[in-house]
Amino acid sequence: MDGVRDRHETRFRGRPQTACRGPHTQLNNLLAGRRAVLKENRCFAVSATNGNMTAAGPDGHGLWLGDTRVLSEFRLLVDGRDPQPIALHGEAGYLVFELAAGDLHVLRERYVDRGLHERVTVTNRGSSGVHGDLALEFGSDFAAMLAVRGIVRDLPPSGAKSPDIVTRPAGRRHEMELSPGERFVVVIDVPTANATAVDFDAGLAHIRDSYRSWARECTVFETDNPLLNELLSQSRDDMRMLLDYYPTGIYPTGGMPWFAVPFGRDALITSSFALAMNPEVARGALRFQAAHQGRRVDPATDEEPGKILHEVRDGDVVERGLWPHILYGTVDATPLFLCVLAETMAWTGDTALFEELWPAAEAALAWCDTYGDKDGDGYLEYGVGAEARNQGWKDSNDSLTNVDGSDVMRPAALCEVQGYLYRGLLGMALKRPELKARAAGLRARFNRDFWIARERFVAQALDGSRRRVEPVTSNPGHCLWAGILPASHARAVAKRLVAPDLFSGWGIRTLSTDAITYYPRSYHNGSVWPHDNAIAAAGLRASGFAAEAELVARATLEAGMAFTDRRLPELFSGAQRVAARAPEDYEASCRPQNWGAASAFQMINALLGLEADASQGRLRIAPVKTVLWNRLEVTGLHFAGRRLDFSVEGESVKLGSVPRGIKVEASSG
Repeated sequence: MDGVRDRHETRFRGRPQTACRGPHTQLNNLLAGRRAVLKENRCFAVSATNGNMTAAGPDGHGLWLGDTRVLSEFRLLVDGRDPQPIALHGEAGYLVFELAAGDLHVLRERYVDRGLHERVTVTNRGSSGVHGDLALEFGSDFAAMLAVRGIVRDLPPSGAKSPDIVTRPAGRRHEMELSPGERFVVVIDVPTANATAVDFDAGLAHIRDSYRSWARECTVFETDNPLLNELLSQSRDDMRMLLDYYPTGIYPTGGMPWFAVPFGRDALITSSFALAMNPEVARGALRFQAAHQGRRVDPATDEEPGKILHEVRDGDVVERGLWPHILYGTVDATPLFLCVLAETMAWTGDTALFEELWPAAEAALAWCDTYGDKDGDGYLEYGVGAEARNQGWKDSNDSLTNVDGSDVMRPAALCEVQGYLYRGLLGMALKRPELKARAAGLRARFNRDFWIARERFVAQALDGSRRRVEPVTSNPGHCLWAGILPASHARAVAKRLVAPDLFSGWGIRTLSTDAITYYPRSYHNGSVWPHDNAIAAAGLRASGFAAEAELVARATLEAGMAFTDRRLPELFSGAQRVAARAPEDYEASCRPQNWGAASAFQMINALLGLEADASQGRLRIAPVKTVLWNRLEVTGLHFAGRRLDFSVEGESVKLGSVPRGIKVEASSG
């Protein structure tokens, strides 16, 4: 391990930053990316880095309300040409595009809230007067997101009314006569649904206030590493951006631009990662999923009684019957629901929430006994579903193959899903103690059937004939987190996860470089996913492998710090780390993406060795030494319905404000 650490550690010297204390005081330069994105509730905007939107192209440009694009074209032209981008800055739900057109400096300020709101300021920076023509071009196609992605055919026009675009001053073309230093300002409102134009500054103040409120509700993690502070602050703001609001509470949607809708597993994993930072995310996600739990058998949507949803869609494709409103084609969301409900209890002690959701938990347990295990072998499996061939988190068509590259016979029992079931059964034993024996039986069978003695590793799955699917993958890292492996197996898995064929230097690859289907720029066969690594880091730490956990957490956080936008995206290339270079992008990756953003906080949890037992009022803190920081201050950590403060230097913990009744056990990692 020391050799790997020396090759990849990052050392720094710097003064403490306060970026995590509130919305950014410094705007991040985002110009290196392909897209500029904003979201507020179900309204979101995607544009090029100069602010323009065009329906042609691969990036999903437009102003969207849910799954419907209400504005497909938006171009700002000066003298008939696109101004050249100078910089793109972003903070707390607000974007600033800096552009140049000769001596004219163009500033586009933008936010979204029930529509798109933009203020354009054109300033003559030259030494003589300038005559210029400013043109605004708009278009609406009301395309469905699934049509733009190529999943459903293009729909005929819906007859929807184009948005009432308001400009102040009125008009879409403005002739400008500007003396040196003189400015011309135009404000643009593109309201959606029943919204109306708003005062630009008042609307922006409302958005900023909401981000400040979110920041106050979240735990503050502040280090003496400026880049890490930027990453944590950006991650917190991205999680806020990706929230939807429902009667059941806040809900963390998937990611921008393709998955800005409710997903099952994504929200559960995001919620789990965020429990110490803001447990309201978990409360809202669990309540929403309980409210939309499967009630009947519907092969067209994979709905079954007790099953937790996979994805929610709306808009024309749903209204015209071309796509279901809710899809249930996932094998892992239901056991994950049980895991996260138990974890939420451990962190919050919210017995009222547990009792409220217990009927949903019982229905989920019943699904695991019946529909999830149709052959009665004790494992959760999936066949060929109505919606997706593969129904674990690696849901691309080629993510489950045999060693020779051939397809795996279904039904398939994924290793991590059995781990989730094991952890969920233990969590629900709080209410039904007999589930402990069932969990023990599952653990014994699992380690008999899934263990590859030759590789000293866990099979990715069992196929329809109960044969092991043996390519070496990242999936067993989830089994460490679940606690389903005995100590000897856990030790071997921990060692292999950080071996060169799986560990890229930026994180654990989804598939070993030795596999026949390995490709570092594939979606699931060699790429690096931050959430996958966050689960592995937590599993390594919980299993007693602190050095390996530190390596994985540090490498992945360093990847986020290396990206110019200080974001952990959905995924990035699994190409080997090279000194002085950032990780290679996966261009189609969602950015921001919720479980990517939340991964930063799960990495911090793993580095701090946090273990919560709210029923006893006991919190354990066991930090591992890391070169990511010399000092870390934690302010307002959520635990057992209260908040506490502490700081860490090396492996030492200094307690600050600790509420009465909370017992903190602090030790070195």
